[in-house]
Amino acid sequence: YYKYSPFVLFFFFPYCIFPFEIAAIIHFFVLSAVIIYVLILARDILRNYFLIQTQSKENLILSLVFICVLLHFVKELHLGNINVVLLLLLCLSVYSILKKRDFLGGLLFGVVVLTKPFFLILLLPLLFRKKWFALTGLAGALVLGSLVPSIFFGFQKSIDLHTVWIKTMFLHNAFYPGRQSVQCLIQYYVNPNVPNEFQYLIIACGALLFFGLFLVNRSFEKANGNPVQLLNAGLTIEWFFLIAVLPNLVKTDSEHFMSTLPLILLIIYYLSEKKNYWLILVAFILFFLYGGNSTDLLGKTLSERLFNMGLIGISNMGIIALALWIYLKDTRIRISHAPG
Repeated sequence: YYKYSPFVLFFFFPYCIFPFEIAAIIHFFVLSAVIIYVLILARDILRNYFLIQTQSKENLILSLVFICVLLHFVKELHLGNINVVLLLLLCLSVYSILKKRDFLGGLLFGVVVLTKPFFLILLLPLLFRKKWFALTGLAGALVLGSLVPSIFFGFQKSIDLHTVWIKTMFLHNAFYPGRQSVQCLIQYYVNPNVPNEFQYLIIACGALLFFGLFLVNRSFEKANGNPVQLLNAGLTIEWFFLIAVLPNLVKTDSEHFMSTLPLILLIIYYLSEKKNYWLILVAFILFFLYGGNSTDLLGKTLSERLFNMGLIGISNMGIIALALWIYLKDTRIRISHAPG
C-alpha cells in the first residue's frame, strides 16, 4: 500500500539493492539519527531565535523531550514511516529562511509537500510574511518533482501515477479512522453523525487560528518597530504552531503528533527556568496523555479505551495552547527587551 507521490519513491530505490531485513535495519538507523538531529536542530532554533539560554542540565532537557515523543517514535520505527524525516526537513526549511536562505528553505518545503500535500497549510506564514523567494523555491521543487517521473516512465504514465496518488490520498483521508482528529473528537463526544466534509471547516478554523496568531505577532512587532528578532520569532512560532496542530486538523496516524516536538522543547526549557510547580503539574499531565499511552504501562484494555477517547489529540491541543501561552506571556517580551 503506497500512498506517496511517484517522486518520493526515487529516494527509496537505493534500499532495493539490499535484502528486506538489511534495508529495514538501515532505515532503523536512518530514522534514529534523524530524531537525534531534529532535537539538536530544534534546540538551536530556540536558542538563536527565542533567546533560550544554555542550561547546565541541557542534556537532561533534551532527554525529557525525547521521552515525551518516544512512543510515537517507536510506532514510527515499527511502521517504517518517514514522518520524522519530514519534521527534520520542515525544521531545516524554516531554519534556512531564518538564515536568509529563502530559496533553499522553499526547496526543502517543496520536498515535504511532494510527500504529503496537506503541509501546504504552511504556505500561510510564507504568504503573510511575503517570503517570495521561499515561494519560488517551493514552486520550483513542485514542478521538478512532478516532472522527474516522466523522464523514466513517460509523460502519460507519469500523469496516470499522479492521478492514482491523488485518488489514494482522498480515499485514505475518507476512510482512515483518525481517532485523534478534531472531527473524530466531535463525533465521539458531541454528534456521531457529523459528515466527513466537516473536516474542511475544521481546517479552515485552524487557518483562522493561525491568522489570529499572526495578527497578534504583527501588532507586537509594529509596536516595537519591527526588530529582526521579533520578526524571526514570530515566523518560527507560526511555523511550529501549524506543524503541531496539523495532525488535529486531518485524520492521520498517531505518530504524526511527533511534530509537536519543538513546542514541547520550548515548554520544558521554560519550566526549567521558571520552576512554576502548578504549571509543571499541568505539563506533566499533558505530556503523559500525549506520550504515555503504552500497553506496557496501562494494559491493553485501558490503553485502547484512552486511545479511542482521543486523549492524544486532546493533550496535543493542550500542549499547543500551553506553548503559545508561554510564547505570548514570556518569550517575545524577553526578545523585545534584548539588547540589539
